[in-house]
Amino acid sequence: MKVIVIATRKQDAKPEEFAPHLDAEVKHALGMYRDEAVREIYSRADGKGAIIVLECDDIAQAEQLVAGLPLAAAGLLSFEFYGTKPYRGIVQYAE
Repeated sequence: MKVIVIATRKQDAKPEEFAPHLDAEVKHALGMYRDEAVREIYSRADGKGAIIVLECDDIAQAEQLVAGLPLAAAGLLSFEFYGTKPYRGIVQYAE
């Protein structure tokens, strides 16, 4: 299952709070990509976080994966999780 994760910087977090975690965040995210848990990752154009596409069994696994990110562990981000399924139009008209 693909899970879309919207990560948002906490409004009360200061930029200098992020700096000590950024190198570890990049290394961890690249490790998740190498392990094929992360399919895609983007910085948000509004500068307020990231969008991550995960490949996992369910939302619970997605929550566990994201909890391992250093910025998540530091409490600097909040997350929204959206599970996906095939678009019904493709399934309906592919037959």
